[in-house]
This record gives sequence, C-alpha cells and structure tokens, in this order.
Amino acid sequence: MAFDTHFNSLLIRPDILNRFEFKSLFGSSNPVELELGSGDGSFMLQYAALHPETNFLAVERLLGRLRKVDRKGNRLGLRNVRGLRMEAAYLMEWMLPPECLTGLHIYFPDPWPKKRHLRRRLVNDFFAVLAGRALVPGGRIHCRTDDLDYFNQMTRVFDSAAGFVRGVEPLGLLEVKTDFEVSFNAQGISTLHGTWIRLKEANEEVNSTGGEQVMA
Repeated sequence: MAFDTHFNSLLIRPDILNRFEFKSLFGSSNPVELELGSGDGSFMLQYAALHPETNFLAVERLLGRLRKVDRKGNRLGLRNVRGLRMEAAYLMEWMLPPECLTGLHIYFPDPWPKKRHLRRRLVNDFFAVLAGRALVPGGRIHCRTDDLDYFNQMTRVFDSAAGFVRGVEPLGLLEVKTDFEVSFNAQGISTLHGTWIRLKEANEEVNSTGGEQVMA
C-alpha cells in the first residue's frame, strides 16, 4: 500500500482502502506495537526510545496532538515511530492485517460513564475479536484506566474472550506513564491495569498471572 508523508515527518496518510504493510511503512521487519489514543505521545515516545528494536504506531483522532508527537519524535531522533490520525474502531477492523502486532496499548480511553453512552466504549466483545485477529500468537494487549467500572468491563471482555489468557506486563512497562496517569496519580487516583496474552489456539492454556488492579 502507498503512504503519503510530509518531508521529515513521522505522520502518515495511508490508503484507507488497503491494509497496512508495516515493512514498507517503517523500512524494517521489526516487531510492531500499536497505541490507540496516544494523545501527545507521552507514553509512546518514552517507550519507543527505550526499545529501538521495535516499531511503534501512535494512533490519535486529534491532529493537534499528533503534531506534538511528530515534533517531539523528530527532536528525539526516533526513527521507529509513526503517527496516524484515524478512528480506532476503523483502524482495528479495516487497516490491520492478521497477526501483525506484538503489542497493543490502550491507556485511559474515554470511559463514557453515562449509562446511555456505554455502547461507545472502545473495549467490548467485538473489539476483543479484532484484537485477537491483529495480534501474533504470544502478543499482548495492555490496558490502563482510572475508571473502575470500565476496568471491570475490560476484565470481563478479555477474560471471557476466546484465545486470550491473563498475563503480566513486560519488565519496565508500568514505569512508563502517560501525562494523564502522572497527573491522576499525583492526585491520589490509582491506576487500574491489566495485560492479556493472545494464545496460539483458542483452547491453549499457559501458566501466567496478572491482570490485577493495583494502587499506583
């Protein structure tokens, strides 16, 4: 697929009628991790700098925030980061080829707390199907929120989804925080976090612990 980028920019404008070819996008076959709702990149840019062996795609709906990702990423000299303006639901269903991601990060998505708005939440049963299709076997989905009801929904969705089992975060991941998370924690608001592993087969079992809620 073709990608349109500005000179020396990390932002991409892909052909939305075809699925990604990440080797063409990044110029390498390194593993790819994706963050949905990356904001101004406070998590993604830190984590990408720590892991130059992995490629990262930051997805955000607001262009102003993505431009910050672009400026900061270029200033840091990060060649393993790209930014994309797109709705997360469309991206997950139509842009990702099967088994293309080793990691999927969803941090502090809009909790839509009103009962009539719950259907707008990103993480639901259909999202788990899409995540299972996009992740490689052994790939992980990492979720964080400060909303207990939404965390309980995330836990129910992935605990009951075929092909997922609870896991633990990679070493050092929880120490890399979003700007929102730093602010919440400073106010005494705890981070609820969970990680789930995509199995090779829906009935496969592994020994793993995690997905717990913690005070951060």
